[in-house]
Amino acid sequence: MIIYIPFHLLEEAIGDFPKWMYEHKWLPYHITHGHWMANNIFIYYPMLMISLILYNLDEKSFLCFGVGILIWGLINFGDHFFYTIKDRKVSPGLITGFLFLCNSVYGLSRLDKVDISLLIISLSILIGVILAIAPIGLSMLLHKTFDRYMK
Repeated sequence: MIIYIPFHLLEEAIGDFPKWMYEHKWLPYHITHGHWMANNIFIYYPMLMISLILYNLDEKSFLCFGVGILIWGLINFGDHFFYTIKDRKVSPGLITGFLFLCNSVYGLSRLDKVDISLLIISLSILIGVILAIAPIGLSMLLHKTFDRYMK
């Protein structure tokens, strides 16, 4: 979470990530930096924070949310890495995405110390995928609402 707002978003902003998202068909329209930042502050970040808070409230009961964040980190890095290879140009967010990768690999490597079931692993993967994909869908759904306030 510490990497996400100040560092990852800064790296993406410097690389004009809203334009990059549009060019790579992640969104059907080009959004402003303000709209993109609103998406991050009001959709992406709260979903990650809710997962983190649930995990911190009861690590045993909500382990799938903590591991889900680690899965999200792998997906985030994977997206940036894939497009870096595909485009033959560094994707905005790759460098800090690599930090997510390191954090996720370290966190996942520590799971051998925890009694973790196939159900928890499955729920964790599902939560990680939801954390990666749902914000994009919500961004499209709330596009006009954000646009109204971003002009």
